[in-house]
Parts: sequence; C-alpha cells; structure tokens
Amino acid sequence: MLLFFRKIEQRSKIDFPATYNIENVEQRYNVWQQNKYFASSRERASDSDRKDSFTMILPPPNITGVLHLGHALTATVQDVLARWYRMRGYSVLWIPGLDHAGIATQVVVEKHLRHTRNLSRLDLTREEFTSLVWRWKADKAGTIRDQLKMLGASLDWDREYFTVDQRHSAAVTEAFVRLHERGLLYRGCDFVNWSPSLRSTVSEIEVVDVAVRGSTKLSVPGYRNKVTFGRMMKLAYPVEDSEEELIVATTRPETIFGDVALAVHPDDERYARYIGRRVTHPVRNVPIPIVADSAVRKDFGTGVLKITPAHDRRDHGIAKKHNLPLIGVINEDGNMTDVCKGFEGLPRFDAREKLMHELFVRGVLRDVNNEHSVMLPRCSRSQDIVEQLLKEQWFVKCDEMAKNAVDALENESLRIVPDVHEQQWRDWLGNIRDWCVSRQLWWGHQIPAYSVVCDGSWIVARSEEEAHSIARRKYGDAVELRRDGDVLDTWFSSAIVPFATLGWPEDTQDMAKYYPLSLMETGHDILMLWVARMVMLGLELTQRLPFKEVLLHGVLCDANGRKMSKSSGNVISPESIINGCSLEELNAQATRSHEAGILSADELRRTLRVNAKSYPEGIIDCGVDALRMALCSRNIKNHNVSFDIADCRTYKNLCNKIWQASKYMLLMVNEDREGNEDTENLSNLDRWILSRLSQTVETVNTAFAERDFYKAAFAIRQFLHYEFCDFYLEGTKFGFRDGDARVASGHSYTLKRCLEVSLRLFAPLVPYLADDLYTRLAKKLPMSFLQVSSLLEAEYPEFEEFEHLRNVSLEEDFQKIIDLIDAIRTCMANVSKKLHPEVNILTGDARDYDLYKDNVNLIKGVSRIWNVPIHLTRDCEMARKDNHDEIRYVHTDDCSLHIAIADASATKQIKRNIERKRDPNTEKPKASPKLKQQEI
Repeated sequence: MLLFFRKIEQRSKIDFPATYNIENVEQRYNVWQQNKYFASSRERASDSDRKDSFTMILPPPNITGVLHLGHALTATVQDVLARWYRMRGYSVLWIPGLDHAGIATQVVVEKHLRHTRNLSRLDLTREEFTSLVWRWKADKAGTIRDQLKMLGASLDWDREYFTVDQRHSAAVTEAFVRLHERGLLYRGCDFVNWSPSLRSTVSEIEVVDVAVRGSTKLSVPGYRNKVTFGRMMKLAYPVEDSEEELIVATTRPETIFGDVALAVHPDDERYARYIGRRVTHPVRNVPIPIVADSAVRKDFGTGVLKITPAHDRRDHGIAKKHNLPLIGVINEDGNMTDVCKGFEGLPRFDAREKLMHELFVRGVLRDVNNEHSVMLPRCSRSQDIVEQLLKEQWFVKCDEMAKNAVDALENESLRIVPDVHEQQWRDWLGNIRDWCVSRQLWWGHQIPAYSVVCDGSWIVARSEEEAHSIARRKYGDAVELRRDGDVLDTWFSSAIVPFATLGWPEDTQDMAKYYPLSLMETGHDILMLWVARMVMLGLELTQRLPFKEVLLHGVLCDANGRKMSKSSGNVISPESIINGCSLEELNAQATRSHEAGILSADELRRTLRVNAKSYPEGIIDCGVDALRMALCSRNIKNHNVSFDIADCRTYKNLCNKIWQASKYMLLMVNEDREGNEDTENLSNLDRWILSRLSQTVETVNTAFAERDFYKAAFAIRQFLHYEFCDFYLEGTKFGFRDGDARVASGHSYTLKRCLEVSLRLFAPLVPYLADDLYTRLAKKLPMSFLQVSSLLEAEYPEFEEFEHLRNVSLEEDFQKIIDLIDAIRTCMANVSKKLHPEVNILTGDARDYDLYKDNVNLIKGVSRIWNVPIHLTRDCEMARKDNHDEIRYVHTDDCSLHIAIADASATKQIKRNIERKRDPNTEKPKASPKLKQQEI
C-alpha cells in the first residue's frame, strides 16, 4: 500500500496546499462584497424564475461594547439562513444596524469617563456629553462592523442603519405623534421602576430579581459600606383606646413614614374585631385606620399589611379603594423626603439602620428574623436597588394592541418557534400594563413634546415649529414652550425597526416588496420586551404584522451550564476562539476592560480565576468556520444553549479532514479522463455513498426549513467525517490499487460528485472553507465543478435531484459492515498492528457471510486489520470448541469475533476493550466509524 501511494505522488505533483491553513482560507469576505453577493438587488444568470423574497433584520447590537458569543450565535444562525435561501434562488434582504441603547450606553460611557478622566456626566453640559457618546459610537461601530464581517455575515451593508440616525429618528418621532393623535400615548402618573443612582426610570429588562436568602451584605452605589438585606422585622402598632397591638412584618421599615393604614383580610377571624378601628403610627404618632381588603394574604407574615401607597403598587390599589392619602417618603435620589422628621435627606438604607435602632428604643421592634428570603429588584445597569415610585411620565396604552398581538398568534398569522413560548406570549400580553416610554437620560431620542409654560399643558408635535404653530392658535403669539428634556425608552425606537428600516412612514418600494419580514430571530429573553412590542406597534402603525415567523434561541451558557456574563467571569470573545489566544493575553484583555471601566474589580478577579481554570494553556486558533459549526451544533431552541470550545476544535479537525479528502481526490482522479468516467457500472461502495449523499441532502434541507440547525450540522458531520472520509475514502484505496479501470473510473466519478455536492451543501454553515475549496477544485476539474467565483452563485442541492440515488436496502447491508468494523476497531483499539493479529469473523447467516466475503477488502482496509478470515458458523471447527489462546466477542446473536494474537499484554488490552464496550457506563476508546446519536 505504501509503495502504491509513492507511485501516486510521483505520478501527480498537484498544485494544492498540503495543509488546511485557516488564515489563508478565511480571506474571502472582500470578494463577496466586491461582487455584491449580499445586495438584495443582485440577480443571478439563473434567476429568471427567482422565488419570493426572504427578509430579515439583524437584531441591532448595542454600541456599549464589542460583540460577544451571544451575538455570534445570532449572526451565525441568521447568516446560515440567508445563504441557504440565497442559494435556493430567493431575493434575500438582510439588514444590518446598531442600537443606540440609551441607558446602557450612557452608563458605560459615564463609567469610562469616571475611570479615564475622573469626571461625572454632571461635570459636562448635555451637548458635551452627547458629543462624547457619538465619538464612543464611532469607535465601537467600526469594531462591531469588522466583527460581523469576520464572522462571514452576508449583510447588505448599503442598508446599514443606526437607531438615532436622521431617517430612523424621523420615523420614531412620527410613531410617537401618531400614537398620541390616536389617543394611545398620554402623559400620566403611575408607578415606574426607578434607579436612584441613574435618576431615571428603567425598563423591565434592566431590572433583575436577585434572590437573597438570609442576612446578606451587598454593595449599593452611593454607599461606602455594604448594605444588609434578607431581614424581616416585626413592628407593633398600638390599637387606639386599647392595650392591644397589631404586629406587622416588613423588610422595608424605612417606608414606615409613608404608612397611611393597616389592612387585614375581611375573612380573617383573628382581626375581624379590629376592622374600622385605628392604630397609632409608631413613628408619626398619628392615628391611621384599619381597613378590610381581600388583596391581603392571610397566610403571609402576620396577616396584617401596612399600607404605603406611594411606594407599592398593591398598596396604592388598596388606598384608592379606601380613599387613603399618599405620602412619598423616598425621593428621586433615593433619600428620605422632608416628611420624614429627623431623617430628612438621609440615604434610604442608612435611614433603615437608624430607624431600626429608634424603633427598638421606642419599644415597638418586636423581632428581627435574619433568615428571611427575599427577591431584591436590582438595576442591571447601575447595580442599584430599584424603587417603585409614582412619577408623571409618558405612557403607551397597550390593552387593545396587546389583544391584537394575541389574536395574531391564535389565528396562526404569527408563528413562534419553539411553540413552548406561546403561553408566555398569551400570559404577558393578557395581563399587560401601560408602557412607560420616557427616560430621564441625556442620550437617546428626545421626546417630541413641548410644555406650555403658562399652564403646564403639553403639545406633541413633529417639530418645534409645528408645536409653536399649534400653541399660537390657542394661546397667542406670546406663548412660551419648553421641550421635554427626557428621552424615549430604547425599546420604543427598536420596536419600529422592522418597518422603519424599509422607509416607513413613506410608502416605499421596499415596504411593498419586503414588508412584512419573513423571519425575526432573536433570544427568548427579550420576547416580551422587544418582539411583542414590535408586533403591537407594527399592527397599529402599518396594519400588518411586522414578520410572519419568530425564531427564538436560548441563553448562551458555558460548558458547565452557567450563563455567559461579566459577573460570572466566563465571557470569551469570538476573536479569541477564531485567532487563538494565550492565557496571558486573555488576562490582559480582562485587565484592559477593567481599566476602561467595563469590568468591576470583582468581575476582573472572577474572570482571571475562570481563565486560569478553564484555559491554562490558552485557546488554540479554531477559525470562523469551526466556530460557526460549533454554535450550530447545539439545539438553539433549548432554554439554555451550552457552548464548549472543545466543539470548535472538533470542527476544526472536520474542516482539515475535508481539506485532506479534497487533496486525496486530486491525487486519485485522472484529470485527462474527466467527464468520461463510467457512471453506469458503479461499485456497491460507490452506490452506497451516493445513497448516503442523497439522504444527507434531504436531511439538511429539512433541518434548515424547520430551523433545526444542529440536525443539519450533525448530518453533515456524519456524512463527511465518518461515512465519506473514514469509510468510503479508505475503501476506494483498494479499488484504485487493484488496477481495475472500471472500478477506478467509478470511484473517480463518485469522489468528485460527493465533494462537489457536499461543498455546496456545507456552504451556508462553513462559507469560507466551502468557497475556497470549491473554487480551487473547479480550476482543476472544470467539467465536474461549476465555474463560479463563489458558491453564492451556485444552486443549493435539492433532494429531488438526488432522490433516484437512494437505495435503502444497500444502506442496510453497508450498515452491517460498518457495525462489524466498529466492533473490530473497538476490540483492537490501542493494540499494535505489528503483532499481526488475526480476527476471525463467524456468522450464522449465509447472506451476511456472502456480504462480508464480497467486502472483505473493505473490512480490512477500514479496520486496519489485514488478517480477517470469514467463516460460516456451521462449517467452522472454531465455533465448536473452546480455544484458550483466542478471545471471543459476541457481536450479534448470529455473529462473533474470534481474535488470536501471540502477545500477553495485547490480550489483556483486548479484554479491557471488550469490557468497556459491554459496560455502557465506561468511557469507550475512540474507534467508531460513525457518529453516535447521543453526541448531539
């Protein structure tokens, strides 16, 4: 065999790189851009019967920083679909963009300002600060754009948008005005999530409920010392004209200044006699009533609820029913208000400690439970504890729009994949509250509303000129207007992205051709905060759904199942995997992030610790294609998507294997006979691999259509790695060696056919390798490969073209051979072939006997065991007597292996291998020529 390959190499010195070089292969993006392959307007020569359009937007990354692996997952999944549809003849429009991310960007720029210049935002004017943010955006936008291109994202860059660019800002203003004109947007007073350190409302996604179990000290912005949480205090309220008292349990004694009543359940017999009476406020020394209300839970705490309507939504509802007053005790800065005598201006948590001492001195603090569990609302941007405050803000009425969004799901106009999220859609929209859309920030869309100075009324208008025109008609020429200084919630501007990017509110050709979008792909964690709002505003402002299908991926986690986050210290950049990275450089990256104010000191320590544990030798360079395959190899529809860098190494090896297979093909085929191969008299081995190719084409197309990317990745790896490279290629070596021209011709044709189709099939997942290899092979074999500059010009393999190649019975026969070889390789793993082992195959099935005999060279070549006698059990003396010099392994009910080897240590190794194979809980040696299903 070695002599045979030496002759081959002497005969054919091919001009083909010896090894798979990632850096050289992954240099094709400029070619794709220059040829405008990503432009929706591009037409192919074969597109006279072009199919419908396929339209997506890339969820706009925030300009807070650079892309992480979660962004890479989104970009990869969408790019796979864009390339698949493009190769299938669809007019694909995939729009890139960036989100200004109001609160998130303002926070990160403020941190950077504080770390680099020791300045606060308030040390600058609003114009100076926003100018600073624009410079930040320019820097981050370039990096994000380069990252997306590196990942191979086939976006139409001519359509790139920014959510505060001029065109998008005009659309945001128009949406605000139209909603106001329709009575769906109003100025009102309601509870909001308030971050005192930001002095702004924050959205639901920026509020994280942190579980605190028992007395726990946490850092809170603005406090020198850590603040204690997880304590339940019991306070006594003396009943008026009585020696009795009612005990109230609370975790927030600092709000006691705002108590206006106590409430009990009307059916609670313990407190029935107190209803209608009064208690003395333990701090203010004024009487407050005891009311009955069914909102009180009898089984919670003591069953007595203190009513603080200015700081709790439920308390506010009870107070409205009983005509109770409102007393605000915590202001926008998180300090106690002037009504808190003796505590005015004190930070709320300092006031808590001081008040607990005073209540103890007054004799009304009955108990402190230091083992109480509580969910603490924490702002993800500032790490502050969020307050519920009653504030006058701008709100969007949501009830009717939410009903329309639910109806769209029920009448199947809208599809949510996976459907496990449908009930969340119904529940959240069915219990929706009006949406607070104003934020007290400097960065973002300034609200297009103007206050009339003389009476405080509001005018909503598209411009200041329009606002003055409206005001003059009512108030005269001397009217003075003052524009609202607040900005809009980022999610408001993001909610109109599907149609604003296509030219809305103008009636554009793009709106007619591409709206609604075909697909919205994003993470399930923002289903309600973004997707639901896109649907609500899309239906309201365009009278159509903004997209037909929603594909939701899970939260990206590390190999241990922990969410990737700065706080966990397990975030790895895509570049570190693509280009490789030493441990020293990983740590240097984290240190630079800390110095820029992106990572806190605690986050830096955790990151350095995780790096040392997970990547002691650093990360090897895996390349873009391997990263894409690794991301697609997991079921993205799961709630959590675990990512393991080891998968990247696995798929790098697969890419190298395909490269070497291509090199082998060029060595084996006769270029002079290209196009003249005998395709009618193919061997069973050729027909088998073509049948498997047919099945793979069907499986991959079905997987993409059903958005099961992991099934496509599994099928391609199964075919190319295990069936084509490990099995078929090994089998062809005997056909080429034996000198039978007919067999060699069939192998040549089949090798070329499988690689040509596989590279087209593989292209959406590994675009760089597929494009590079295909164009190289096309130059060598112009009659077997399409003459295209890129596979984006080629048609995607469809099952109908290959259906005639499917041969199920032949596949069943070859599966028996594969299973047999698998058994031989497992038994003989780690055993030197120089010992010339003999593996006798005994079968009781005459048909299997003929099958194994006909394919004995295949069995020898792939198993790498050259002495393989095959016996029919009934004719074999070996089956009728025990031989202590051989090892038996029962393969199936009617097939066994009898292994003879004259080496004691090898005998022990074989026995260990057999025990491992029999024990499902024991790790197997790597010997299988097929990918096990459980590897998915």
